[in-house]
Amino acid sequence: MDKLLAAFQTASQDGLQSIANALSEFSKGVAEELKRAAPRAIAAADDDESLPLDVALFDSAPTVAVPKHAKFQPLADVGHRFLMTAQGVFVEVRRPWLHVIHQLTKLNDAGPRPPYGDIEPKIELTFGRLSAAVPFLQAFAEEARAALPNEHAAWIVWDQNNQKLAYKALHVSNSTPGSITFDRPALAPHESLAIDVHSHGDGAAYFSAQDDADDAGEVKISGVLGGLGEGGTPSVAFRLCLLGMFVPLKVPADAVCKVLEPA
Repeated sequence: MDKLLAAFQTASQDGLQSIANALSEFSKGVAEELKRAAPRAIAAADDDESLPLDVALFDSAPTVAVPKHAKFQPLADVGHRFLMTAQGVFVEVRRPWLHVIHQLTKLNDAGPRPPYGDIEPKIELTFGRLSAAVPFLQAFAEEARAALPNEHAAWIVWDQNNQKLAYKALHVSNSTPGSITFDRPALAPHESLAIDVHSHGDGAAYFSAQDDADDAGEVKISGVLGGLGEGGTPSVAFRLCLLGMFVPLKVPADAVCKVLEPA
């Protein structure tokens, strides 16, 4: 009988523990559902059948108020969001190699101001400064000279596992003195495109209308090297591409391209 009672008590305890575990999981599930169902700041009726589409769009790029009194919490995950501030509207972008806060619009001094806080613009590179990429850019300049008179292209990617930049050669399918096409490589989950660079051969470095179209909607640093021929005057152009916006970056040409003396 004692053995039977002991077995019953053990079974009862196991059963109660299983019930407790199930209730705990259920509570977590309910909490997650409530979090997902939390109201968004969308000016639409709750019963509008199209509202779920707007909720999905809102969640992909939410709009948040910058606190006036509490501490601002930066975006932690890869993506972007819009920041409402007392100064105007900002966009905040996060990539494994980049954190940017950039102003989109400025409020009129005479108009009403929302009761939000201020924010400082920033461009923060995980690898420190753009100068960290100079050795790769110098190597690219030599490859671009070897490709003259045609254009050349390469990528510099951020390796999240090794926490450093890495050079990635591209398969060029067609190249002429005025254009280039290449196969866009598939990156590993721990890799992300940081710098997209191409050359203009003997021509000057600048961003063409085709470059603008190619860079639209991307988040990366884009660079052009020019004047690479013998006796030419090297020039460079760099910019940060932010989802259709272009922020110029200052890079000295002599840091990337060595001037070749005539033979």
